[in-house]
Amino acid sequence: MNLSAGAPVGTPRHPVGRRTITLADPARDGRRLDVDMWYPAADSDSPRSVYEVFPGVAFEAAWAQHHPAVQPGKFPLVLFSHGRTGMRISYSMVCEALAAHGLVVVSPDHPGDVLVDWLTAQQTDDRTNEVNRVADAHLVIDALLHGHPEVPLGITEVLDHDRIAIAGHSYGAYTAFATAAGSRGVDPHDRVRAVIGFQPFMRTMSDRLLQRVEVPSLLVVSELDTTTPAHIDADRAWALLPSSPAWRLDLAGCGHQAISDIALYAELADHVEGLPQMVRDYLAFTAAGSTGPGTRPWRTVMTEQVAVAWAFLQVALDIDPAAGDLLAEGFGNALQRR
Repeated sequence: MNLSAGAPVGTPRHPVGRRTITLADPARDGRRLDVDMWYPAADSDSPRSVYEVFPGVAFEAAWAQHHPAVQPGKFPLVLFSHGRTGMRISYSMVCEALAAHGLVVVSPDHPGDVLVDWLTAQQTDDRTNEVNRVADAHLVIDALLHGHPEVPLGITEVLDHDRIAIAGHSYGAYTAFATAAGSRGVDPHDRVRAVIGFQPFMRTMSDRLLQRVEVPSLLVVSELDTTTPAHIDADRAWALLPSSPAWRLDLAGCGHQAISDIALYAELADHVEGLPQMVRDYLAFTAAGSTGPGTRPWRTVMTEQVAVAWAFLQVALDIDPAAGDLLAEGFGNALQRR
């Protein structure tokens, strides 16, 4: 049986292409990063892209096509950093949806902190991860902006160098904010103009570090999040961030995995023959961290998060501030802005 992600999140405005590349960092003993890239495509005639979650277990993308030509124009760049034990493709639905708004979205694996590292007990310690994650963000952004043999020329040519944002989920949110502020001996990236943290892990960021994040910022906080609860992670950051503008969306009835593809994986698992019960149980348990019992479907929650991220980016990156403000008004009291 061919597995499919089903309908895309939101209403796509552009066809989307997907490519995978590998970058090596000579400054860090050739550290290699696998990177996925989603971008506005020139046409919609190419076959759907395929994501392989586990060896032999793959599904067809909701919207992304396999290696189509890049649409001409100039597009903002968004780097998306995965959470602890995540993967670069763990947020395919949101990355596709953002690219369909007219953005180039890139997501690297962070070696030492991806799922296979944790399954094989080869994960690295938090301090090392925090240094590596910020350096990984530098490597990817610089390769895209300045050109690299692995980056297709068509993608390099359409990037708007003045409109660059970095987003992330959980530990990936730490990556986003630490890249904007500079952390643990790694300088801030001077091209980052906005940051987004979904269900953010912020407790290891000092007050002083948070107060260095002056670029526009958005926090998306889940009410039922027990992994990065607001009173430990988001509330202090919200109080200290000097960002202007600063936005915070509070999601009622949602948990830590509200932005990831884990609920999709749990749905697809029911159609995979021979999948070990341990894997099924893990996916079901983790997917329960998307939305609470009896609340909105996970696709609805993800659509809401994509919408607020797009509204924020329109304002923060000066894409279309009036349209972003209008969209933001639809969130009512759930969205705080200052």
